[in-house]
Amino acid sequence: MQLRHLRYFVALAEEMSFTRAAERLHVSPSPLSRRIQDLEAEIGFPLFARDAARLSLTAAGRVFLTEVLDTLGRVDHAVDAARLAGQGRLGRLRVGYMPAALYAPAVLEIFGRFQAAHPFVVVSYTLMPHTQQFEALASGRIDLGVVYQDSGPDVAADRRLLASERLEFIFRRGHPLARQKRLRLADLASEPFIMPTRAHNLSLSERLGAVWASKGFRPRVAAESDSFSTTVMLVSSGAGISFAGRGPASQFSAKVDVRAAEDFDFAWGAELIWSSHNFSPVVGTFLEALPA
Repeated sequence: MQLRHLRYFVALAEEMSFTRAAERLHVSPSPLSRRIQDLEAEIGFPLFARDAARLSLTAAGRVFLTEVLDTLGRVDHAVDAARLAGQGRLGRLRVGYMPAALYAPAVLEIFGRFQAAHPFVVVSYTLMPHTQQFEALASGRIDLGVVYQDSGPDVAADRRLLASERLEFIFRRGHPLARQKRLRLADLASEPFIMPTRAHNLSLSERLGAVWASKGFRPRVAAESDSFSTTVMLVSSGAGISFAGRGPASQFSAKVDVRAAEDFDFAWGAELIWSSHNFSPVVGTFLEALPA
């Protein structure tokens, strides 16, 4: 039993005329008649009642029509789904991310636009430190990573800068330093700092430390955190101060104040990483959607 024979049956059941069904199918009536006879022989019961006046479905034919329409509908759906998947418009996009990288407004906008334009792609976000993202990318457990600029081990991965902004300092809402007219690094010397866990962001820690050292500044580290949201919660509770791009920090504007130090100009970037060795149509569609 072939799918085209089922389509022959449906055409005849809907047209109730061998001539009209044959025209609809672009075949001659004789082959159509033979295929219907073959179907009836395979099933073991007649599907059509034939008399001189008209053609009609038998009880077996009515049940068969219902089931065949359902089957053909599912086949058509499967074909459409396969085409969409092949075009990268259906499937799952697995994304590893670091919070402060994903929370940059430009990055959130990119993912938001993609999801709005591709409603049949499910984007699955998993919080992962940088090292884990690169490992998961190499093993095929994620499709994309969102990391801090220049982070991660020296492994084969394609990268693209998604956003970059100046790092600013975050304070508990109402902190006196956040209200100062002018803020400089020296004003922060006695403040307890909540720092990102060094092992999770070695490159940023080293770059930032070098810039601060060149300015004679050394933060007084009070705590380390492997989560940006945890860092913000600690800052808002008065445990210390920290730093972030204004965009990510603004997501928590009800809890913290954000200020720039006039003698501290350090750019922060969020990068997208992917692997050409584990490249799917959905990844290709996402990359094509990135702004030029």
